Amino acid sequence: MTANKKLTQKGKAEFPPVALPRSVFFRARFVPGSRRGPLPVVQPEKGELVQILRRFELFAKLPLKALREIAAATTVRLYRRGEFLWRNDDKVKDIVLLDSGFVKAARRDRNGVSKTYGLYGPGDCLGLFATFTGMQHSIDAVALNEGLKAICIDAATILKFADTSPLLSSNMHGQLTRFTEALIKKIEIISAGTMPQRLAVLMLQLIDRYGVERKDGSVHLPISLTLEQLSEIIDARLETVARVLGDWKRADWLSIDATGCHFSSLDKLRELLVD
Repeated sequence: MTANKKLTQKGKAEFPPVALPRSVFFRARFVPGSRRGPLPVVQPEKGELVQILRRFELFAKLPLKALREIAAATTVRLYRRGEFLWRNDDKVKDIVLLDSGFVKAARRDRNGVSKTYGLYGPGDCLGLFATFTGMQHSIDAVALNEGLKAICIDAATILKFADTSPLLSSNMHGQLTRFTEALIKKIEIISAGTMPQRLAVLMLQLIDRYGVERKDGSVHLPISLTLEQLSEIIDARLETVARVLGDWKRADWLSIDATGCHFSSLDKLRELLVD
């Protein structure tokens, strides 16, 4: 199945696109951890929370009674750009469902250099692997945009229901499979070959998960990453990433605006992967 066909079959309209400001794509240094106060949020009523939970695959077809009990253990939180949802070695308290916004899973090496191991956006579930295995978090989870909206559910409550609900347990295993796939995709990016090829693989993966196909055949990726973030993910020099993106824009098949990236044709990206 082609990526274009996948775009129309995933029901992505359930989660609204996230428009990041154009400025985040350029060289402004990304500094994890904000010193500003938390963003205010009005907690939804339990009935509204139930409807929110129904949109996530983890709770697909779960009985209303169970959803109501889970909703009682649920809190909505908003995060600032650069704020940690949690840090490496933190105790697992919640699983997090992303309602809007993007998160990077990262970890610093012995030299203090941050390495990105995954990107997650609307509809994704975070923290389930650590919850399910009873471990501490093994990565930092960092918000990539201002106002990221997270649905946070008490981890102990989820485990309690998984013990008694074969359906929820099965859904959890499905989400763990996705977590494993994300690690495999990271390996695919690093082993793709040249730097333009690694960047193309990353963009195609993001488009496959979050892209929106237009009537004219172009594709909109409603996410922008800083040059520093991109260089982190594909293990390349920041200046090299800037040069390749500049080449793509001058070739007139990539444009960037306040809503993200626009590709006039995915064929241009795929051609880069043909040896």
